[in-house]
Amino acid sequence: MIEEVPRPAPGEDEVLVRIEACGLCHSDLFIRSLDALPKVPLTLGHEAVGIVEEAAPGVAGWRPGDRVALTYLYAGCGACEACLRERPELCPRQINTGYHTGGAFAEYAVARAGSLVKVPPELPADQAAPLCCAGWTAYHAVESAGLEPGSWLAVFGVGGLGHLGIQFARLRGLRVAAIDLSEEKLALARQLGAEITVNAREQSAVRALKRVGGAHGAISFVASAAVIGDAFKSLRRLGVLVLVGLAIENYELPLLDTVLKQIRIQGSFLGTREELREVFELARVGKVRMETETIGLAALPGAMERMKTGRLSGRAVVRFPAGWKSPEPREICGEPERPRG
Repeated sequence: MIEEVPRPAPGEDEVLVRIEACGLCHSDLFIRSLDALPKVPLTLGHEAVGIVEEAAPGVAGWRPGDRVALTYLYAGCGACEACLRERPELCPRQINTGYHTGGAFAEYAVARAGSLVKVPPELPADQAAPLCCAGWTAYHAVESAGLEPGSWLAVFGVGGLGHLGIQFARLRGLRVAAIDLSEEKLALARQLGAEITVNAREQSAVRALKRVGGAHGAISFVASAAVIGDAFKSLRRLGVLVLVGLAIENYELPLLDTVLKQIRIQGSFLGTREELREVFELARVGKVRMETETIGLAALPGAMERMKTGRLSGRAVVRFPAGWKSPEPREICGEPERPRG
């Protein structure tokens, strides 16, 4: 539902950002499905770009007018081993945008100054926003696989992340096999350079990959034990399985094949700030492009349902009118209903 709430004010080490656009992520669906949340009511949304409107006293490095990226990583604790190694996405006490704090399906949101990344002015908002999560996550997943040029990478799930994963893989010189249930998405995969496309409703992805000797690496953007099982079986010896999709579901590890084939299983979550900067640069120079569907805030619930049932191609992006300002001290923002069990 849509409600009017007071415009947030930046606290210590925070900035107030006027949101230009915010993409819909599978993590939003995951959060919405939870029985308990750390913040209720909660505004979802964490892959967004916007303009700094105000910085709290003492904030350095950002000023009104700067264009910035908001991500799921609001902040790490700053003191743990992960944070000290500049890997706050691994911080066990991290704070997340649109989960612990108010999200970006709103005209305004606050963000931690130290977590922001500049967004190139050339990038349209509907292109830039999904890169803050979908692009960042897909890039890190491909990097995590660590494959040499010429290797086969199997991409399971050609959605908002998967179609970007194919592009990043091709830029690394990888050969790509794409697996999905949608012919429309598989057609997009072929346009993006996938040499093998498999409709998993009609044929076995495992058999298709075995015909080329098996994949050197497989990325599952789908949070399904059955899909992960097929991704694992598609690998050749010394292969790597990268898991990205989130779900409260277990996957049974085939111990014998894991050991004898020396399979590596790698989780992948977000990425480094430097990787996000690289993603923006690739998009700026036209080497990667996001397939988007621009919608208004009122269309967000419908887009969520289409994403849930796999009928959403690319990324749905909520675009806020440029220069829109609400009467003080209230604004319109998206407040999803509290999830029910």
